[in-house]
Amino acid sequence: MDVIDADAQMVLGVASKLTEYPALGFADVLECLRGVISCDSASFNDMVIATRDFRYVLVPEVAVSLATRLKPEYDKYFHQHPLIAAATSTRGLGAIRFSDVEHGAEFPSSDLFRYFYEPFNIRYQLVIELPSPPDVVVGYALNRSQEMGEFSDRDVAIMNALSGHLAMHHRTSLDTERAVLVDAEMDRYAWAVASVRSDGWVEASSSEVLQVGTRVPNSILALVAKPAAAGQSESRHEVMMGTQRWQCIVHPVRLGPTVVLLRRHQDAAADAQALVDEGLTRRQADVVIALARSGGSNRALGRELGMSEATVKKHLESIFRALGITSRAEAVLYLHGLTGGGNGP
Repeated sequence: MDVIDADAQMVLGVASKLTEYPALGFADVLECLRGVISCDSASFNDMVIATRDFRYVLVPEVAVSLATRLKPEYDKYFHQHPLIAAATSTRGLGAIRFSDVEHGAEFPSSDLFRYFYEPFNIRYQLVIELPSPPDVVVGYALNRSQEMGEFSDRDVAIMNALSGHLAMHHRTSLDTERAVLVDAEMDRYAWAVASVRSDGWVEASSSEVLQVGTRVPNSILALVAKPAAAGQSESRHEVMMGTQRWQCIVHPVRLGPTVVLLRRHQDAAADAQALVDEGLTRRQADVVIALARSGGSNRALGRELGMSEATVKKHLESIFRALGITSRAEAVLYLHGLTGGGNGP
């Protein structure tokens, strides 16, 4: 079915929003989809099938608590989902409904429907899969109740028309998240390099640790205030910025600003306590710290921490709920926000 002119205008409106910078959050994208295709709820899903690492963003907000409560049932019976089976066996199907796939008509008699979809009051679903690695399913799902009725061919056509734009938005969001995560890890573990005048003002910087156009803390100002003497070599110090201890290398330049290198001392105990103060258990804090340190898979984290992969997964789900986040990258950024050094005196 072709998209009529009125619907084409709506598709173009959504496509325009999907190209905005910075990229829309997935919840905002879901609301855009709900604006052109009526539904009771909608979700963005990122599912690693082999490890059952299922992450999602759901709107409206009132549905989140119910989805969280029912998610163990979904994890247990997801293999019965006819749309997931179709998407993993045949890539590039486009937007599909239960009525479009083999065994879709039998879905209401499945355990997945009985223990997850029926309590959620979902009878019909329209799903579009986005490009993803093997054994990973990424896509959007729109949900309707029995009262609201089946999705139409028009709804399918609109979702297909938006599929390329949704895929590009997903790619942009991933690239942005990875770039932010790399920057955070550079700030946390690598040397920050800044060019600092003798009056303490930062002229150039590789990191947000010392921001251009700001004045360095007094602990660093004392090290750069004196002009460099002939033949003076670099010096190493430990300084305090805010509540954090930093390694500091001061490299004098005879005819220019002083070069300052900074790297934060790692304090796992302090990091763990900061996370516990945010509502995590000590073991959950250990998971976040290990994740920030290595970025490893659930299996790798389990080996490092002496717990099963399934236990790591459950800890991460609890961490996401406690911190109000939805991804591993956000967990690392949250830790960085709690424990990163400040620019205070």
